[in-house]
Amino acid sequence: MSASVEDRLRRLEDERDIMETLYLYGHSLDYGLADEWLNCWTEDAVLQWPHRPPIVGHEALQQAYDAHTHAPDRFHKHVVVDPIIRIDGDRATVDSYFTRLDRYMEGPELRSFGRYRDKLVRGQDGHWRIQERLTERQSRRNAEPLPPGEGPL
Repeated sequence: MSASVEDRLRRLEDERDIMETLYLYGHSLDYGLADEWLNCWTEDAVLQWPHRPPIVGHEALQQAYDAHTHAPDRFHKHVVVDPIIRIDGDRATVDSYFTRLDRYMEGPELRSFGRYRDKLVRGQDGHWRIQERLTERQSRRNAEPLPPGEGPL
């Protein structure tokens, strides 16, 4: 039996709201919107950046945010694409690709790309927040050239 129109609409709204949270992560980090960035996270959230200890809870997230660069001192763009969203009630998992572009005198440069593995929960206020983010970086800045035959398609 197929889902009701109401159930399908709720799923679409949840997916849209989840994507808004994922997009807000990048926009607020890039442009120095601390309160909006922190609101992307649950109070007990865990952020795992590559090669660093886990960042746990709002206080540690605020410290990580403060240590990160923001416009207008440094321009970069966090871009999220191709999300695969799985919703189970008030919980969701999302696997999405990310890339970070940085501005340099010579022009924009791809600094990093990889995959975010997220767990989100719907708060009592209805807002979806990240409870856990694992960042799988699949690139290296200034990496050695690729061997012959392993270039871009």
